[in-house]
Amino acid sequence: MRLTCFLIAMPFLLSGCAFSVAPTDSEESTLTVDISAYPTQLSAEDSSATAEVWATVLQGINPVKDGTIVRFATTAGEITAESQTQDGLAVAQLISPGDGRPRRVAVVAQALTIRDTFDVDLVLKDGGL
Repeated sequence: MRLTCFLIAMPFLLSGCAFSVAPTDSEESTLTVDISAYPTQLSAEDSSATAEVWATVLQGINPVKDGTIVRFATTAGEITAESQTQDGLAVAQLISPGDGRPRRVAVVAQALTIRDTFDVDLVLKDGGL
């Protein structure tokens, strides 16, 4: 398995190291990650506003083995760096940056060689994006 580390250079994105690997066997080619967040909108003004992020990781139609590491990243705010699966589910907390800037942010979850992205909206109290 090859591991590559790169910096995300765009100023509005999260700076740091992201992991990118290529599947090396047929077992990993059946791996899927499906990410969602509840709620899908957070207050852009409240730095204590949180969403629960769920990453469902399957090997074919079955949950991956318990303890599989899922890494999380976001383009704004803070998120749990990693979580382990239980029955195929890994959970993270996304925290609003509370900077008052409404926008759409990407949340990324990666397990082994597969990743998925989900958008969360940071909104103003009047509902504006």
